[in-house]
Amino acid sequence: MDFTKVKENEEKSILEKKEIVEKDFWRQKYHIQGIVGLINDPNGFSQFKGKYHMFYQWNPLGTNHKNKTWAHSVSSDLLHWERMKTALRPDTWYSKDGVYSGSAIVDDEKLYLFYTGNVKDPEGNRESYQCLAVSNDGENFERWEPSIVNQPDGYTRHIRDPKIWKKDGKFYAVIGIQSENLEGKAVLYSSENIKDWKFEGEIAGANHGKIKDFGFMWECPDYFQLKDEKTGEIRDLFVFSPQGLEPEGDLYNNKYQTGYLFGKLDYEKTEFEILSDFVEIDRGHDFYAPQSMEDDKGRRIIVGWMGIPEEEDFPTVKNEWIHCLTLPRELKVIDGKLYQVPIKEMESIRGEKIEFSGKVAGEVKIGTGATYELKAKFSDFNSDFGLKLRTGKNSETVLKFDYNDKKFALDRTKGEQPDKRLRKVYLGNISELELTVFVDNSSVEVFINSGQEVFSSRIFPEKDADRISVFADKDVNVKIEKWEWK
Repeated sequence: MDFTKVKENEEKSILEKKEIVEKDFWRQKYHIQGIVGLINDPNGFSQFKGKYHMFYQWNPLGTNHKNKTWAHSVSSDLLHWERMKTALRPDTWYSKDGVYSGSAIVDDEKLYLFYTGNVKDPEGNRESYQCLAVSNDGENFERWEPSIVNQPDGYTRHIRDPKIWKKDGKFYAVIGIQSENLEGKAVLYSSENIKDWKFEGEIAGANHGKIKDFGFMWECPDYFQLKDEKTGEIRDLFVFSPQGLEPEGDLYNNKYQTGYLFGKLDYEKTEFEILSDFVEIDRGHDFYAPQSMEDDKGRRIIVGWMGIPEEEDFPTVKNEWIHCLTLPRELKVIDGKLYQVPIKEMESIRGEKIEFSGKVAGEVKIGTGATYELKAKFSDFNSDFGLKLRTGKNSETVLKFDYNDKKFALDRTKGEQPDKRLRKVYLGNISELELTVFVDNSSVEVFINSGQEVFSSRIFPEKDADRISVFADKDVNVKIEKWEWK
């Protein structure tokens, strides 16, 4: 590769395609998306010098998974993002076939990026390098030579996506990896000086402890602790994206999954003791490779890629762009269960408000809109009920509670999205259902009962599909508040 051409090609692609992209009515209003081309994993999510920093995988040259750079945006409120210059490009010998995913840490008033450099030979054989870049100002980065070269014994060259943290003056990183038996694993490294890293061992993986036959690769691992807001107990969480799980009823219906385990990381034994089952963190069609950070308010905030690997037949491709990130959400543990809560800042973009309340049987129109927040509370029900959003002649997104099956479903059958299958989750015998729904031009994010379950899905309705209605087979009490976004 001619490294001198990398930046030049990026700028040329933006000039040629930007006008086409900006005319697309599916472009999002409050979600991070690429100027042109493809984006995927959030990277380096951090807070530095008073700003939130979000880096993310970006191919400026097309809508496929090639030419990976780290795009960079900053924000004061996690909603209004300013695009910065590209932070990392595939313009070094150790990243010539892509700057792959990683994380960030702030230490000694500097921002460090820890990422994977990808190299392939003409036959497609891979080499992987875990690399660091450092910045004093949060905008310009000095790249260092690789700190970890390829993989330890017993594993394949599939090693990537380091997540870094600091504990008791020492740096640690968990990295996704594949064993020679083609099983997904996670390994731990440590460093005294952030430059030189030592392999500590395997902390978790398929056929490790309680986990059996659990995928051929574990991508984008994340480790953190949260205090249970009810019991006061400190809980360790391990979030990762296993590839290769087979569907089991309503579970694992996406091509690849993302979920979490409760457990306990033992640094001495180099083991994450698993204390729970694997739980999918999001039940929707489009959620993968999330990354979390703790901000200066003490919140653990997470953002995911609103997409799935190897699913690129989206209708926006014809307009030279694809994919976005989710809205940020706060993670909490309450009585041993993980909750995901919309960040408080979402209230700052509320505009005109409409309200509806009463008893509904049949279908009732309650308003219109393409970008908004909606809160709905249902009670006193004994039949199926729900909401219809972004409805038009050939478009409709349905949020429905099936009374007999006790399941909530997201139905995006009508629209230009390629995957027409429903996504469902069992809620059990509930007496009330509360939904907080965020609708952007081409997405819907649904928070159920204070964030006990979440659905994130892309939707591609026709241009004027904006009807909002509530429905029920029999009488149901409904209270709805809806705010158009500013």
